[in-house]
Formats: sequence, C-alpha cells, structure tokens
Amino acid sequence: MHRQLSLRAIASCMCIAICSNVYAQVAPLNQEIVQVNIDSGIVQSDPDLRKVIYHETIVVPNATWLRLMFDMADLGREPSGGMPTILRITSIADGATQHHVSQTLKQWENTSAYFNGDEVLVEVIADPKAAVSRVKISSVYAGVAGGDPLATICGPTDDRIPSDDARVGRALPIGCTAWLINDSNNCLITAGHCADGSLNVIQFNVPLSDAGGGLQNPGPEDQYAVDLSSKQFVNGGIGNDWGYFGCFNNTETGLPAGIAQGEVFELADAPPSDNGQTIRITGHGVDSSPPEWNQIQQTSIGPFIGAFGTELQYQTDTTGGNSGSPVIHNETGLAVGIHTHGGCNSGGGENHGTAINHSGFQNALTNPQGVCIPAPPIAFGFPNGLPELINPAGDSIRVVISGQNGGEPMPGTGQLHLNTGGGFITIPMLEILPNEYDAVFGKTVCSSYMEFYFSAEDSEGVEYSNPLFAPDMVYSALSATAIKVSFEDDFEGDLGWTVSNAAADGQWGRGIPINCNRGDPPTDADGSAQCYLTDNSAANGCNSDVDNGSTTLTSPMLDASAEGSVISYWRWFSNTYGASPMQDIFTVQVSSNNGANWVTLETVGPGGSEVNGGWFRKDFTVSDFVEPTDQFRIRFIASDTDPQSVVEAGIDLVRMLQIICQPDNPSDINGDGVVDTIDLLLLFANWGPCADCGDCPADLDNDCSVNTSDMLVLFSNWG
Repeated sequence: MHRQLSLRAIASCMCIAICSNVYAQVAPLNQEIVQVNIDSGIVQSDPDLRKVIYHETIVVPNATWLRLMFDMADLGREPSGGMPTILRITSIADGATQHHVSQTLKQWENTSAYFNGDEVLVEVIADPKAAVSRVKISSVYAGVAGGDPLATICGPTDDRIPSDDARVGRALPIGCTAWLINDSNNCLITAGHCADGSLNVIQFNVPLSDAGGGLQNPGPEDQYAVDLSSKQFVNGGIGNDWGYFGCFNNTETGLPAGIAQGEVFELADAPPSDNGQTIRITGHGVDSSPPEWNQIQQTSIGPFIGAFGTELQYQTDTTGGNSGSPVIHNETGLAVGIHTHGGCNSGGGENHGTAINHSGFQNALTNPQGVCIPAPPIAFGFPNGLPELINPAGDSIRVVISGQNGGEPMPGTGQLHLNTGGGFITIPMLEILPNEYDAVFGKTVCSSYMEFYFSAEDSEGVEYSNPLFAPDMVYSALSATAIKVSFEDDFEGDLGWTVSNAAADGQWGRGIPINCNRGDPPTDADGSAQCYLTDNSAANGCNSDVDNGSTTLTSPMLDASAEGSVISYWRWFSNTYGASPMQDIFTVQVSSNNGANWVTLETVGPGGSEVNGGWFRKDFTVSDFVEPTDQFRIRFIASDTDPQSVVEAGIDLVRMLQIICQPDNPSDINGDGVVDTIDLLLLFANWGPCADCGDCPADLDNDCSVNTSDMLVLFSNWG
C-alpha cells in the first residue's frame, strides 16, 4: 500500500544576526511538515509465527529526506519468554533501517531517525501471542532543497576542506555542530544557542550532500537521540555561549556515541596565552562550492588573535552550521573553546568563541545531568519488580545488589529507607544470600501512601542510593490489598470537561500532542493517543504556550463518596523555556460541592524537579482535602504571569479509585477481630459468583465465587 502526498515549498532559513557584523552560526534544516493519514488500526500477531503484522509505505515526492513523527506507536507486550514487538523503518532509497522498541521510542520522543529519499517503509514485527499493536502517523518532516545561510570566511578564499574527525557530529534540526569529550560518559559540547534551540539528533560519519546541496544522512546506526534532560546551556552572547549534553545509546548498535566513534576530545585547562598560534575549526558548515560539501564535515586552520576574558578571537574560516564546533589548538590537539559566532569577512575581522575555562561551563561539567551522570559502582535490581500496592498486613520486596563499572557491593550493608508520613526511617534489609535482600515492610495504615528508597555501600565503604538522587527522588506505593476504578477518562472521547480562560492565548484543548520542542509533551501519558494540552499548535513557528493569564480545565461531577476514594491523574508542566524561566506555577484544586468552593490539592513550581516537562502520576486521598461526596470536581490551572515565559501543561488518564482494605484475617469478613457466626451469615449473604472479583470480601479463596470452599476456609479460622 502506498500513500502519496504533494510537497509544498517553504522559505529557506537564515542565520540569526546577533549584531551588525557578528552572527550566531546556525543553519536550520530546510524542511516542512507534511500531513499524512497513517493508522494501522488494532493489529494482532500471528498465532504461530513471528512475522510482519503491519506494513505501510509513505511517499513524499521530491523530498530529499524524511523523518517520521508518531502520534501513537503502541507496540504490544511480548509473550512470556518471547521477543519484543519491533517497529522497523526502512529507506527505499538506500535500504538504511532503524529498529524501535517501546523504550527507544520514548528516548526518540516518538520520532524516527532521518532517512534519505522520499519513500520509507514502516513495519511492525511481533511474536506469536504478543499483545495487540497500533501505529498512527499524521505528519512527517520532509527535507526541501535550498537555503544559503551567511558565510563568515576570513579573507578572499574559503580554505575549508573535507575532514573525517570521528569526534565531531552534525546537530539537527537546528543545524549546528557538536563534539564528544572525555568526561565519564563521553557526552557532547555545542554552542548555547544551539542547545537552546531545536537540538534533538546528533549524526556522525555524515556523507556528501547531493548534487543540489540537499543533505544526505548517515544510516540510523550513526544517529543518536539527545537526552533533553541532560542539557545544560547558556545562550548569553559572545564569550558566554556554551552547551553540554548527552545522547542515548544507538537503536541499532546499542552503543553510546563515544564508544562507537572510538575517539573523544581532551579539554585544555585554558586557551593559549600567546597570540599568533594556529587554531583549527572542524564542523558542519554550509557550502555551495561544490554543493556536495554542504553541511558535511570540513576543517580549516587560521591564526589565534587572542583571549579576552572568556571570549576567543581567531581568523579561521567558518560558515552557518559551524556554531558549536570545537576550537582546537592545532599544535596540541586540545579543545580550547567552543566556536559560537562569525565576524570575519573578505576584508578581515575575527570569528568568535567561548573559552574552555568559562566558570559556568566548568561548573556544568562537574555537575552533569541525565545520561551524562556517571553510573555508580553498584547497581540495584528487583527480580520481582517494584509493587504499586503494599499489603497493609506486611509485605516485602526482593532486592539484588551487584557491581558495575569495576565496583563491588559490600555484603550486609543493604538498607530500606521508609517514610509512612512522619519522615524517613532506616530499616536494615534481611540478607538472604550475599548482597541479596528482602526489604521487609511491617504493618502499614491501609489507604496511606508511603515513599521509600534503598541504599548500600560499595567495597570502599561509599554509600549509594537507588533511586540515585534519593531522597529527592524516591519510589512510592499504596498500602492496600486492591484498587477498584469507579471513573476513568483517557480523553479519547468527550466526557464533559469544560475550559474557562482568562489567558490571552494558550487555552486547554483535547488532542494528540504536537511536539515543538519547547516544553510541550511529545506524546500523551498512557499511550492512548489523546490528552488535554495547553495551546496544542505548531502555528506561527511553534509559538504555542499559555500567554498573559490563566486557563482552567474542570472535570464533570464525579462520585467520591466511597470510603477510601482516591483521585489519580498524570500531569505535565514546563516553565523552563523563554526569557524569564521558572516564574510561573501550575495549580490543581478540588471541590466537594460541585464547584461552589475549592481547595488546593497541589501547586507545581515555580521551581523544583517537576517543572521541566515529563509525565508524573499523582494520587491523593480525597478525604485528606475535602469531604467525600458524590459532587466532587477537580480542576487544573495553567498560568503565565509577568515576566513572560513559555508555559506548557498537559493532563491525561484521570481516574477515581476506591482503595480496598481486607482485614489481616480474610475470614474476619466484618473486621471485628473475631471469626464467628456474623462472618458466616455474611458469607451466605454473598453466596454465588462474585459481581466484582476485586471487591468480594466473602470470596476467601479468590476464585471469584462464594461457595463451599470459602465456608471451609472460614471454619478453619474460626475464633
């Protein structure tokens, strides 16, 4: 099956002028968003063979390259002992192939690598008896020929020549350069104005462009998704412009870029002290002579003019696309700075960079984030997983601690850190075998939430925690024996939510997320496709967010009268983009009288660990805030106040839950502490099949029916 679409012309993107003679040297991709209509529907695996269960070819005539954006890529869970369901994407032009599983799709923010040509094949491959899958694509990025960003050549001739430095990559779609360094995880450096923009893919081993200058892409085995949570940067102009970030492992090789490329830069302590030494710049600048050299890797040398504070000046040729290139001391090969701005011309002038000893940049290197954080020498594993529910009568979690990166755990040092409401207490874990433990939870108050984390020491006596940043980040669980869902809305249909606005722009709306890489969700929380979002639009160059006021999303009236009712939802909030980041808040409020009065459930921001995007599930016991009634409402308020910033928010999968707490002795059906005639009468009153297996306390043997076997269980516990 083929779907053929027309390609529209778009204007080429120019470099950004910082002042009259100095330019930030980006070269954004010439691309357009083309609408498609791909929906596999629900597809089921073959009962006997692992095979392709869905295939579709997407064609955009005359596109130089394609990149897919998935509205939904729900890959069904593999059967026990089987292989994962795979999404396979293949370029018809050159056969380059990328394979995605659920985890890598999240890392790539539900997008694909860049594929050469105007035609790609999309396939889903699944094991026998795998869960159902579904793929939806409503738009793709398509490459367009053209574009000529400003050049800053130092003198009458362009001295750049093609090069093959394995350490230097092309940064897309912003159109910059990035390079690998010798930190613990071989992360990357670029310019701050590149990291501040639409930076999400790094390509190495870039091939020649086509005869018209259209970019050609390496295979997916040389393309890496940027971990957005790892980005640290400052876009502060000449001498104060730097970025530091990392990438996820490659989808095809499983390797990090530093290992796959085999080489990384060493950083100098400071730039050269003597003028006149030779500086080399290697990067992916634009070119038209010949056009095949456009934004491939090229290198050039020229004299060092000097260091002026944290600003570097040199007369080495660059063009748009060179922003972020390493400034290399040619005699030693050490990186002494980051190229950021062009100022050269045929009559002279200088190009500019940020010195390697910039204090803010050095501070970022010593405080990495995301995938740049070095792995600790010990790892924590949970063979049986981490539970969402902890039995109120007592429970345990199996924890296995092992060495990694040359480290070894110290036996007998494993500890559980538990907070049931009064702060964390430390409980030694029960060691079953060397470095294998049971984390034992005593009796807990049913329907209460608890936080916990684990710790142990390595062979050097250094203590490490899991999660790594505990207690700032911890695990949580609910004390209960079961959960009953009385209301659930994944926003695939309209169940009666209302939107009210005081904001000038950015109102709540229900739809499939449009990811503009400026704080908005790339996909919904639960994989069903739709959620509620603020200003879900790519209009006006993706200038979409809440502006000048608040927008409020209010639920229909819900029944929260059942004992132990809990309101649950997933939320997304970002306030870290724009000129005045981390100034605004996101508020959640509840009412027990149909909206006549409101009580604040939580306030997110203006600072903290949950204001930079990311879906977070939140659960609150209704009775802790308002009276449990059948006139319950919840509302979500996203605000943008002065000074203005970029505010994006999302809500998904709102549920009303009922916490079920069976007594310590299930035979004590009425919970009065004794098994007697009253419990027997209750058993007879519920005789027969259970209407709800999760809420049938007289079903003592959990077979979804109250019968003779349950009566025998009750008599065995009489008294």
